[in-house]
Formats: sequence, C-alpha cells, structure tokens
Amino acid sequence: MKSSWANALITAVAGAAFFAAPAFAAPGVPVDGTLTQPRVALRVNDWTLSRPALDALLRVVREQKPEVTPAQVAAAAAQDRVLGAYARRQYDDAKLFAGERVRFSPQATVEASLVTTLQAAFREPLTKAMGAADSFIVKRHPLTRERLVALLDTGGKLRLDDRLPAAREAKLREVPLIDGRVGTQSYRVTLHDIWERQDVQGRNALYRFDVGFAMEQARQLARDRFVLGWARQNSGLGDDGVEQLRQLVADRNRRNALARLLGSGEDPHYSSPEVERLQRGVEPSAIAGYYNTHKAEFTRTEKVLARTVRFADEAQARAVAVKLAQGARFEELARQRGAGDGIAKWIDSDATRRSWIAQLAFMQPPGAASPPIREPEAGTAAPGWVIVKVDRRVTGLHPADSETVRFAASEAIARQRAASNFAGLSARLLSEARVDINLDALGLRAAPKMLDGGP
Repeated sequence: MKSSWANALITAVAGAAFFAAPAFAAPGVPVDGTLTQPRVALRVNDWTLSRPALDALLRVVREQKPEVTPAQVAAAAAQDRVLGAYARRQYDDAKLFAGERVRFSPQATVEASLVTTLQAAFREPLTKAMGAADSFIVKRHPLTRERLVALLDTGGKLRLDDRLPAAREAKLREVPLIDGRVGTQSYRVTLHDIWERQDVQGRNALYRFDVGFAMEQARQLARDRFVLGWARQNSGLGDDGVEQLRQLVADRNRRNALARLLGSGEDPHYSSPEVERLQRGVEPSAIAGYYNTHKAEFTRTEKVLARTVRFADEAQARAVAVKLAQGARFEELARQRGAGDGIAKWIDSDATRRSWIAQLAFMQPPGAASPPIREPEAGTAAPGWVIVKVDRRVTGLHPADSETVRFAASEAIARQRAASNFAGLSARLLSEARVDINLDALGLRAAPKMLDGGP
C-alpha cells in the first residue's frame, strides 16, 4: 500500500522544503553587519542559522537550481524568517491557514516538509543508515479491526466532522503501533500520533476501521522519526540545526499563507479577503483602462457554423465516427446514412440558453468532428446519439460596460494592487529587521548593502 501521507503532501512540501522560491516577487535583503562566529552563517534579529544548516539548504536547492549561491539561499531564509514572524504576530493559525482542518494541519505539513528537506540534503548517508527492510523498526504491535471499532465507532450517531471528544482522543495514546530505534535512542509511534497527522480523508479511513492504512501510516511516521533522529545525531546539524530548519519551514509556510491571505499568492483562484476588499474599491476609469489594454482577455464566441447528425443507436454513430476520423466528408456520410442532412448552420449565443447541442457546438474547436455523444433523456422517447462538427467560429469582445468585464477587470486590478502592497510590506519589514551575515559562509569577499533574493 502506498502511503497517502507521502502522496497527499508531495505538492505542499515542495515549496516549504526550499525546492523552489515563492511565486511572488521577493525584495532584496538589506545587510546590517558581519559575523565572526565561524559556525553561524546568518543572524536575523535574535535568531541564527548555523553554517551546517545553510549548507544543507544549499544542497537541497541546488538539486533543482544548480546555479544558486549561498547568499541567495541566505536571503530567502532571511525573508522567510522576517515575513513568517510578522504573520505569526498578526494572525493566528485559524485565520492564516483557513480551511486547514479539512486538509493537513500546519504542524503536520511542517513535519513532513522538514523530513523531505533532510532526506534531500543527506540522501546517501541516510539511505545507508536506514538499511533494508525497515531495519529501524524494532517491533510492530498488533492492531485489530475490533480495537479500532472499540476506539472509533460512533454507535450509529451522525458524525458532524472528523474530530473526537477529548477523552476518546486521549485513549488513542494508549495504543502502541511501532517501536523504533535510531542509534541508541528508542521511540514509539502510537495510534494518536498518526491520528494527528491525518487530513479528513485519512481520518475517514480510520473511521472505517482500516487496519492496513493505520499500520502503513505508522510505518511512515516511524521512518520520518528515524530521519529526524539521525539528522540530530549524525548529520552535523545537531539539535540546534534541525530546530533551525524546522523553524524556517514553518516560516516559509506562514510566509506563503500570508501572501495568499493578502492576495499575493501563486494561486489566482484562492479567495483572499484583501483582494475582495480592494476589488470593491476599483474605480470605473481603472476598469476601462484595463479593458482597453487587455482586450484579449475579454473575447467571447459570438456564433459558430456547425453541422450535426443524429443516430438512433450507438453502433451507427461509432461506425460513422470511424469513417470521419479516416477523412470522410461529414455531409456526405450524413446523406448516405439518412441520419440527418449534415448541412452547416449558424448557431448564435442565444441558442445556448435553449439547446444542449448549441452549448456543445460552442465548446467544440473548429475542425474535427466530436465523438458520438448520447442525448439527454427527455420524455418517453429513447435518447439517440449525436455527432457535431464546427466549421467556423466567430469571436468578438464582451461589451466594455458588461458585468463580465467589470468583475474580471476589477479582480485583476485588485490582485495587482494586492501584490504591490505585499511587496511594499515585505520591503518595509526587511528594512526594519537586523540582518548580519558570515562572509565566508556565504562565499563573499566584502559585505554587500543588499542580499539578492535570486532568480
């Protein structure tokens, strides 16, 4: 069984694990002074990043961007630390990570991201240390479906969400699943440990009393804890370095969440209260200006020249579809089959309000005929099968004073303003922070006034 944990978090951890920079523009980082401690690479206010931790991050980033410099990684770390700290001060997790209760929790995402970072930074020695066949697992404790039923069964009561009452959740801590060891250090994975890691889908699997899923999740968690323990003991990071990376991962997550919340995130479909606020204040003159300079964004199909042919059964329709794919003329086949005239007719946008075939024609690109499509059932007549071919498409522009233009243009303008505001906030926060660097650790001969955030 593949771990749903690994599958579901692969996208989330990529950015947080420093495989890629945030999608929004990041300003440079002003440098205030230099450091003389050989093991410290960067100080941001009262927080430090060790040289081994910076080196680990550099190895991770260079897997995707070989040209990146230590100074650029340090700049990204400073930006994450400053913006993450601001997000932590201004917003609680419930607002910053709105909706996370139906996905993975912020804490679970940080843990997975940290493990991914460490695995990328120390791939070869970690693989050797883990050995074959999960040798880090000392003992697996049996788990039965009956035990899960006793712990999680709702007794037929409607479950409104995926949470458990506190007393019942506490009982999960009493259920060991796996004992592991890293070096001389032992650790235990309990049912409560994997419960905390799940999203709604994962908890639903536990509510279905899926023992195999529970044990696979326990195995994955035991593996992750081995990675963390090995990194503390054998990587050169030590406890401090691992904790610094954990804090940076959490700050990167908060920085990205802050950008989404303030309308400057990479996902244009994310609902941002700030974008909604700015959108309400966009001036009509700004909308008109945006429309005039972005007319390609407001094109629409005015009418299509289309041919249709109907068949009583699927076999007939598919036989004709094969011949069409081989180059036969649509109108000639229609006449031969007696299934319709196949004559081209103009269909305008008004027709799409009344006819599903018109809707289909408007969605279809000109050229090749559609595959056979079954008619919707209507009344007592048996539905037939239809093939549609669009010969031409005539496009135009949405009217400048239409609601479509007003909404789309105002949203685009609001997102531009939100991105500009976020860039200004970032620059201000970075200018207010105290940033000191170790020139040798960053490969620099002299202290620059500004650290470049990189490509």
